[in-house]
Amino acid sequence: MEIKNLKEINEVFKRLNNLRRWTNFITESKYDEISKQALNCCVCFILATEAEERGIAINWKRFPKIAIYRAFQKAYVNYDTPEHILKEICKLEGIDFGKAFGDVTFQTISELTDNEFAMYLKDGCGTVEEKIYKAATKVATLLELIEIQKKINGDYVRESDKIVNSMSEFEDIPGFNEIRDLDGNYFKVFSSISKLRNQNRWAAYSYSVECSVLGHLFDTAVFSYFLALEDGKTEKVATKCFFMGIFHDVPEAFTKDIPSPIKDKIPGFRKLTEIYELKMMEKNVYPFVSEICVKALKDIMFEESDNADFKALMKGADYMSAISEIWRQLKAGTRDEAFINAIMSQKEKFDTGVAKITPNIKMLLGEMVNYATRLNL
Repeated sequence: MEIKNLKEINEVFKRLNNLRRWTNFITESKYDEISKQALNCCVCFILATEAEERGIAINWKRFPKIAIYRAFQKAYVNYDTPEHILKEICKLEGIDFGKAFGDVTFQTISELTDNEFAMYLKDGCGTVEEKIYKAATKVATLLELIEIQKKINGDYVRESDKIVNSMSEFEDIPGFNEIRDLDGNYFKVFSSISKLRNQNRWAAYSYSVECSVLGHLFDTAVFSYFLALEDGKTEKVATKCFFMGIFHDVPEAFTKDIPSPIKDKIPGFRKLTEIYELKMMEKNVYPFVSEICVKALKDIMFEESDNADFKALMKGADYMSAISEIWRQLKAGTRDEAFINAIMSQKEKFDTGVAKITPNIKMLLGEMVNYATRLNL
């Protein structure tokens, strides 16, 4: 993993954060691509767990690569144009949509990073894992549409019908029909997770770009993945860290985002918060999913005692996500000096050793901190 690749991934985060969804319906910026990618991964984890339990062989190590590959594709190739429109354009001259846009995506990643990294991310293309991930995106998309149904015009029915009709190709995936059931328990859980897009990070600051808790899950997951790999962990462990990042703040759907300074100023409150968050999972998530999903979720929940060895790494990813969010705000034009204080506060946590840092991640950290200090706010 080279620093130039990390820099490009950080740029992808910025672009995804800026890319709005459903611009033909609503103007709310909380429906952005980085939040959508996080929701995709949440649904994917549950669907893949159910599919594996029912006999489908799953190569879990492919999912982070698929998610990052798709993030590049959204940020640089598809933008906010729906795939069905791109496919219709391709049909005019018989262009193979999958191959054409796949080639362009691979070429784009190669140019922005290098061919070796692009090949690494391409590992999941054309696999059963990619099909499961795509199925998850359909569920996440339908969930978004249901949320905004009351705020849009008559186009809603046409768009929702397209999504529902397109789901037929995924019905052979075990567990998919239960997960997409609008009246089912799984959909209720995903709906709760999706509401994290309404919780805005840095809400007390003069921000330029909304950064939601839901979007924060995605870049924390990616940072934790690359932190683990650079730290010498196996791809299997790095994949676990990826999903730990995806789910690490899911309990905040029920507790809200309690600022870290408050957690730290009251003796013992941070630990109590973690205990309470687990109670909320026991109350609002675990009763509504299968036993195998409960087991899988507990294996990746940051607050579970069995995952104590990963705390420093996960804190490193969490803090890097916060610094990246601040960098995005400064890039977008905000000049609230409170962000400079915040970025320095996050950096100090690495300096004290409470959070894991690796050489390339440290270089990326330094570049973002240097950009902030050069503004002389």
